[in-house]
Amino acid sequence: MSTRGGMVLPNPDELRLPEELLVVGAAVKIGLFDALNEAPSALAELARAVGADTRALERVVEALGQSGYVDVKDGFVSLTTAAKRMFFEPEHEEYAGYACMHAYARLKTWLTLPEVIKTGTAPPKERTPERLRHFMDAMRHYARQVAPAVVDLCLEDTLPPRLLDLGGGPLNYAVPFAERGVSVTVQDVPEVVERMRPLIPAGLDIRMVPGDFHESVSPGPYEAAFLGNVTHIYGPDENRELFRRIADVLTPGGRIIIVDYVRGLSPRAPYMGVNMLVSSASGGVWTLDEYTAWLAAGGFGPPAVKTLDERQVLVARLAR
Repeated sequence: MSTRGGMVLPNPDELRLPEELLVVGAAVKIGLFDALNEAPSALAELARAVGADTRALERVVEALGQSGYVDVKDGFVSLTTAAKRMFFEPEHEEYAGYACMHAYARLKTWLTLPEVIKTGTAPPKERTPERLRHFMDAMRHYARQVAPAVVDLCLEDTLPPRLLDLGGGPLNYAVPFAERGVSVTVQDVPEVVERMRPLIPAGLDIRMVPGDFHESVSPGPYEAAFLGNVTHIYGPDENRELFRRIADVLTPGGRIIIVDYVRGLSPRAPYMGVNMLVSSASGGVWTLDEYTAWLAAGGFGPPAVKTLDERQVLVARLAR
Protein backbone atom coordinates (compact mmCIF):
# COMPACT_ATOMS: atom_id res chain seq x y z
CA MET A 1 0.00 0.00 0.00
CA SER A 2 1.21 3.52 -0.86
CA THR A 3 -0.27 6.98 -0.55
CA ARG A 4 -0.24 10.15 -2.64
CA GLY A 5 -2.07 13.31 -1.74
CA GLY A 6 -3.83 11.47 1.06
CA MET A 7 -5.16 8.80 -1.31
CA VAL A 8 -4.44 5.11 -0.79
CA LEU A 9 -2.97 3.64 -3.97
CA PRO A 10 -1.96 0.14 -5.12
CA ASN A 11 1.69 -0.63 -4.49
CA PRO A 12 3.23 -2.85 -7.20
CA ASP A 13 6.27 -3.45 -4.98
CA GLU A 14 4.07 -5.59 -2.72
CA LEU A 15 3.12 -7.89 -5.62
CA ARG A 16 6.26 -9.96 -5.53
CA LEU A 17 7.00 -13.58 -4.72
CA PRO A 18 8.46 -13.83 -1.16
CA GLU A 19 11.53 -15.67 -2.44
CA GLU A 20 13.67 -15.44 0.69
CA LEU A 21 10.84 -16.71 2.92
CA LEU A 22 10.23 -19.66 0.60
CA VAL A 23 13.90 -20.64 0.42
CA VAL A 24 14.45 -20.27 4.18
CA GLY A 25 11.20 -22.09 4.93
CA ALA A 26 12.21 -25.02 2.74
CA ALA A 27 15.62 -25.14 4.45
CA VAL A 28 13.96 -25.28 7.85
CA LYS A 29 11.55 -28.00 6.72
CA ILE A 30 14.34 -30.31 5.54
CA GLY A 31 16.42 -29.71 8.67
CA LEU A 32 19.27 -27.90 6.93
CA PHE A 33 19.83 -25.23 9.59
CA ASP A 34 19.59 -27.75 12.42
CA ALA A 35 22.21 -29.91 10.71
CA LEU A 36 24.58 -26.96 10.18
CA ASN A 37 24.11 -25.84 13.76
CA GLU A 38 25.70 -29.10 14.84
CA ALA A 39 28.74 -28.63 12.59
CA PRO A 40 29.78 -27.22 9.19
CA SER A 41 29.54 -29.79 6.44
CA ALA A 42 30.68 -30.52 2.91
CA LEU A 43 27.81 -30.18 0.45
CA ALA A 44 27.63 -33.90 -0.39
CA GLU A 45 27.65 -34.85 3.31
CA LEU A 46 25.01 -32.24 4.05
CA ALA A 47 22.83 -33.60 1.26
CA ARG A 48 23.04 -37.09 2.75
CA ALA A 49 22.31 -35.78 6.25
CA VAL A 50 19.09 -34.02 5.22
CA GLY A 51 18.06 -36.51 2.51
CA ALA A 52 18.43 -34.05 -0.37
CA ASP A 53 19.48 -34.15 -3.99
CA THR A 54 22.98 -32.66 -4.17
CA ARG A 55 22.33 -30.55 -7.27
CA ALA A 56 19.12 -29.12 -5.82
CA LEU A 57 20.73 -28.45 -2.44
CA GLU A 58 23.61 -26.63 -4.15
CA ARG A 59 21.13 -24.14 -5.70
CA VAL A 60 19.41 -23.56 -2.37
CA VAL A 61 22.70 -23.12 -0.50
CA GLU A 62 23.79 -20.56 -3.08
CA ALA A 63 20.57 -18.58 -2.50
CA LEU A 64 20.97 -18.84 1.27
CA GLY A 65 24.52 -17.57 0.93
CA GLN A 66 23.36 -14.60 -1.13
CA SER A 67 20.90 -13.72 1.66
CA GLY A 68 23.46 -14.05 4.45
CA TYR A 69 22.31 -17.29 6.12
CA VAL A 70 25.27 -19.52 5.20
CA ASP A 71 28.90 -19.25 4.21
CA VAL A 72 30.62 -21.59 1.76
CA LYS A 73 34.38 -21.80 2.18
CA ASP A 74 36.89 -24.48 1.16
CA GLY A 75 34.02 -26.73 0.15
CA PHE A 76 32.28 -26.54 3.54
CA VAL A 77 28.91 -24.99 4.29
CA SER A 78 28.44 -23.25 7.66
CA LEU A 79 25.92 -20.97 9.32
CA THR A 80 26.78 -17.30 9.45
CA THR A 81 27.05 -15.60 12.83
CA ALA A 82 23.85 -13.69 12.07
CA ALA A 83 21.95 -16.91 11.28
CA LYS A 84 23.18 -18.58 14.48
CA ARG A 85 21.97 -15.62 16.51
CA MET A 86 18.66 -15.51 14.69
CA PHE A 87 17.81 -19.21 14.93
CA PHE A 88 19.72 -20.70 17.87
CA GLU A 89 20.70 -18.13 20.53
CA PRO A 90 17.60 -17.31 22.64
CA GLU A 91 19.45 -14.84 24.84
CA HIS A 92 20.58 -12.69 21.92
CA GLU A 93 18.52 -9.61 21.01
CA GLU A 94 18.39 -10.76 17.36
CA TYR A 95 16.94 -14.17 18.22
CA ALA A 96 13.70 -15.10 16.46
CA GLY A 97 13.85 -18.90 16.45
CA TYR A 98 11.84 -20.26 13.56
CA ALA A 99 9.27 -17.46 13.77
CA CYS A 100 9.37 -17.14 9.98
CA MET A 101 7.75 -20.56 9.69
CA HIS A 102 4.45 -19.16 10.91
CA ALA A 103 4.37 -16.92 7.83
CA TYR A 104 5.60 -19.83 5.68
CA ALA A 105 2.66 -21.98 6.82
CA ARG A 106 0.22 -19.10 6.32
CA LEU A 107 1.15 -18.94 2.63
CA LYS A 108 -0.51 -22.31 2.07
CA THR A 109 -3.63 -21.15 3.91
CA TRP A 110 -3.84 -17.85 2.02
CA LEU A 111 -3.64 -19.68 -1.30
CA THR A 112 -7.05 -21.17 -0.47
CA LEU A 113 -8.57 -17.66 -0.53
CA PRO A 114 -10.30 -18.01 -3.95
CA GLU A 115 -12.21 -21.07 -2.72
CA VAL A 116 -12.91 -19.46 0.68
CA ILE A 117 -14.39 -16.41 -1.08
CA LYS A 118 -16.80 -18.71 -2.91
CA THR A 119 -17.75 -20.95 0.02
CA GLY A 120 -17.25 -18.68 3.04
CA THR A 121 -15.64 -21.62 4.83
CA ALA A 122 -12.02 -21.81 5.98
CA PRO A 123 -10.08 -25.03 5.33
CA PRO A 124 -9.34 -27.39 8.25
CA LYS A 125 -6.56 -26.06 10.44
CA GLU A 126 -3.38 -28.09 10.71
CA ARG A 127 -2.45 -28.74 14.35
CA THR A 128 0.93 -30.36 14.93
CA PRO A 129 3.62 -29.91 17.63
CA GLU A 130 5.88 -28.40 14.98
CA ARG A 131 3.21 -25.88 13.93
CA LEU A 132 2.61 -24.95 17.58
CA ARG A 133 6.33 -24.44 18.18
CA HIS A 134 6.64 -22.18 15.15
CA PHE A 135 3.53 -20.23 16.19
CA MET A 136 4.97 -19.64 19.66
CA ASP A 137 8.27 -18.50 18.15
CA ALA A 138 6.39 -16.07 15.92
CA MET A 139 4.25 -14.64 18.71
CA ARG A 140 7.29 -14.06 20.94
CA HIS A 141 9.24 -12.49 18.10
CA TYR A 142 6.48 -10.15 16.94
CA ALA A 143 5.62 -9.06 20.48
CA ARG A 144 9.19 -8.47 21.65
CA GLN A 145 9.31 -4.80 20.63
CA VAL A 146 5.72 -3.79 21.35
CA ALA A 147 4.89 -5.73 24.55
CA PRO A 148 6.77 -3.51 27.05
CA ALA A 149 5.17 -0.38 25.58
CA VAL A 150 1.70 -1.98 25.71
CA VAL A 151 2.22 -2.97 29.35
CA ASP A 152 3.45 0.53 30.23
CA LEU A 153 0.32 1.96 28.62
CA CYS A 154 -1.90 -0.45 30.56
CA LEU A 155 -0.27 0.45 33.88
CA GLU A 156 0.01 4.21 33.49
CA ASP A 157 -3.05 4.81 35.71
CA THR A 158 -2.93 2.11 38.40
CA LEU A 159 -1.09 -1.13 39.12
CA PRO A 160 -3.53 -4.06 39.40
CA PRO A 161 -2.31 -6.47 42.13
CA ARG A 162 -3.79 -9.45 40.25
CA LEU A 163 -4.22 -9.82 36.50
CA LEU A 164 -5.75 -12.60 34.40
CA ASP A 165 -4.02 -13.02 31.03
CA LEU A 166 -6.28 -15.03 28.74
CA GLY A 167 -4.58 -16.71 25.79
CA GLY A 168 -1.23 -15.40 27.01
CA GLY A 169 0.61 -18.72 26.87
CA PRO A 170 3.61 -17.37 24.94
CA LEU A 171 4.24 -15.13 28.02
CA ASN A 172 4.81 -12.10 25.80
CA TYR A 173 2.82 -9.83 28.08
CA ALA A 174 2.80 -11.87 31.30
CA VAL A 175 6.53 -11.39 31.80
CA PRO A 176 6.60 -7.57 31.52
CA PHE A 177 3.48 -7.35 33.70
CA ALA A 178 5.12 -9.54 36.36
CA GLU A 179 8.39 -7.62 36.10
CA ARG A 180 6.43 -4.54 37.19
CA GLY A 181 5.08 -6.29 40.27
CA VAL A 182 1.77 -7.68 39.03
CA SER A 183 0.67 -11.19 40.07
CA VAL A 184 -0.28 -12.80 36.74
CA THR A 185 -2.47 -15.83 36.07
CA VAL A 186 -2.15 -17.08 32.48
CA GLN A 187 -4.89 -19.30 31.08
CA ASP A 188 -4.30 -21.11 27.80
CA VAL A 189 -4.86 -24.48 26.19
CA PRO A 190 -3.13 -27.44 27.88
CA GLU A 191 -0.51 -28.05 25.17
CA VAL A 192 0.64 -24.42 25.36
CA VAL A 193 0.77 -24.43 29.15
CA GLU A 194 2.76 -27.65 29.14
CA ARG A 195 5.28 -26.19 26.71
CA MET A 196 5.66 -22.79 28.34
CA ARG A 197 5.40 -23.45 32.09
CA PRO A 198 9.09 -24.51 32.36
CA LEU A 199 10.10 -21.26 30.61
CA ILE A 200 8.67 -18.89 33.23
CA PRO A 201 11.61 -16.71 34.38
CA ALA A 202 12.70 -17.38 37.94
CA GLY A 203 11.41 -14.99 40.56
CA LEU A 204 8.34 -13.79 38.67
CA ASP A 205 4.83 -14.24 40.08
CA ILE A 206 3.28 -16.02 37.09
CA ARG A 207 0.88 -18.93 37.44
CA MET A 208 -0.24 -20.93 34.39
CA VAL A 209 -3.68 -22.57 34.26
CA PRO A 210 -4.68 -24.99 31.47
CA GLY A 211 -8.17 -24.67 30.07
CA ASP A 212 -10.42 -23.32 27.34
CA PHE A 213 -11.56 -19.88 28.51
CA HIS A 214 -14.60 -20.13 26.25
CA GLU A 215 -15.80 -22.88 28.56
CA SER A 216 -14.73 -21.41 31.90
CA VAL A 217 -12.46 -18.64 33.14
CA SER A 218 -9.98 -19.14 35.97
CA PRO A 219 -11.80 -17.96 39.13
CA GLY A 220 -10.67 -14.68 40.63
CA PRO A 221 -11.02 -12.25 41.90
CA TYR A 222 -8.73 -10.17 39.68
CA GLU A 223 -8.39 -6.42 39.39
CA ALA A 224 -7.78 -6.68 35.64
CA ALA A 225 -8.11 -9.08 32.72
CA PHE A 226 -5.91 -8.87 29.62
CA LEU A 227 -6.72 -10.08 26.10
CA GLY A 228 -3.73 -9.65 23.81
CA ASN A 229 -4.52 -10.43 20.15
CA VAL A 230 -7.36 -12.74 21.18
CA THR A 231 -10.64 -11.18 20.07
CA HIS A 232 -9.89 -11.40 16.34
CA ILE A 233 -9.84 -15.19 16.66
CA TYR A 234 -13.53 -15.34 17.61
CA GLY A 235 -16.90 -14.17 16.39
CA PRO A 236 -19.34 -11.68 17.95
CA ASP A 237 -21.28 -14.18 20.05
CA GLU A 238 -18.11 -15.73 21.44
CA ASN A 239 -16.56 -12.38 22.33
CA ARG A 240 -19.75 -11.09 23.94
CA GLU A 241 -19.99 -14.20 26.12
CA LEU A 242 -16.28 -14.03 26.96
CA PHE A 243 -16.59 -10.44 28.18
CA ARG A 244 -19.53 -11.45 30.36
CA ARG A 245 -17.55 -14.35 31.79
CA ILE A 246 -14.59 -12.07 32.51
CA ALA A 247 -16.83 -9.60 34.34
CA ASP A 248 -17.81 -12.37 36.76
CA VAL A 249 -14.21 -12.84 37.98
CA LEU A 250 -13.25 -9.16 38.34
CA THR A 251 -13.43 -7.08 41.49
CA PRO A 252 -15.87 -4.11 41.52
CA GLY A 253 -14.53 -1.47 39.15
CA GLY A 254 -12.10 -3.98 37.64
CA ARG A 255 -10.63 -3.42 34.19
CA ILE A 256 -10.65 -5.36 30.96
CA ILE A 257 -7.75 -4.57 28.62
CA ILE A 258 -8.04 -5.56 24.96
CA VAL A 259 -5.15 -5.29 22.49
CA ASP A 260 -6.09 -5.94 18.86
CA TYR A 261 -6.53 -4.44 15.40
CA VAL A 262 -9.78 -2.47 15.45
CA ARG A 263 -11.67 -2.28 12.18
CA GLY A 264 -11.84 1.31 10.97
CA LEU A 265 -8.95 2.44 13.19
CA SER A 266 -6.00 0.22 12.27
CA PRO A 267 -4.55 0.16 8.73
CA ARG A 268 -3.59 -3.46 9.39
CA ALA A 269 -7.14 -4.52 10.26
CA PRO A 270 -8.40 -5.31 6.71
CA TYR A 271 -5.59 -7.79 6.09
CA MET A 272 -6.04 -9.35 9.53
CA GLY A 273 -9.71 -9.74 8.61
CA VAL A 274 -8.79 -11.71 5.50
CA ASN A 275 -6.29 -13.76 7.50
CA MET A 276 -9.02 -14.79 9.92
CA LEU A 277 -11.36 -15.51 7.00
CA VAL A 278 -8.99 -18.19 5.69
CA SER A 279 -7.86 -19.52 9.08
CA SER A 280 -10.88 -19.55 11.41
CA ALA A 281 -14.55 -20.42 11.51
CA SER A 282 -15.86 -17.10 12.82
CA GLY A 283 -12.89 -14.82 13.54
CA GLY A 284 -12.46 -11.34 12.13
CA VAL A 285 -11.72 -7.74 12.99
CA TRP A 286 -14.31 -5.71 14.83
CA THR A 287 -15.32 -2.07 15.03
CA LEU A 288 -15.15 0.09 18.11
CA ASP A 289 -18.96 0.17 18.18
CA GLU A 290 -19.04 -3.65 18.27
CA TYR A 291 -16.54 -3.80 21.11
CA THR A 292 -18.47 -1.13 23.01
CA ALA A 293 -21.75 -3.06 22.65
CA TRP A 294 -20.21 -6.36 23.77
CA LEU A 295 -18.57 -4.69 26.74
CA ALA A 296 -21.81 -3.01 27.75
CA ALA A 297 -23.57 -6.39 27.64
CA GLY A 298 -20.98 -7.65 30.13
CA GLY A 299 -21.45 -4.72 32.48
CA PHE A 300 -18.50 -2.59 31.37
CA GLY A 301 -18.50 1.11 30.61
CA PRO A 302 -17.34 2.60 27.28
CA PRO A 303 -13.70 1.78 26.47
CA ALA A 304 -10.89 4.30 26.37
CA VAL A 305 -8.91 3.86 23.14
CA LYS A 306 -5.22 4.38 22.43
CA THR A 307 -3.21 3.34 19.37
CA LEU A 308 0.24 1.76 19.49
CA ASP A 309 2.09 0.31 16.49
CA GLU A 310 -1.07 -0.10 14.35
CA ARG A 311 -2.82 -1.87 17.25
CA GLN A 312 -5.49 -0.43 19.48
CA VAL A 313 -5.50 -0.75 23.27
CA LEU A 314 -9.04 -0.67 24.70
CA VAL A 315 -9.53 -0.27 28.43
CA ALA A 316 -12.98 -0.49 30.03
CA ARG A 317 -14.05 -0.65 33.66
CA LEU A 318 -16.87 -2.57 35.25
CA ALA A 319 -19.76 -0.21 35.77
CA ARG A 320 -20.87 -2.14 38.85
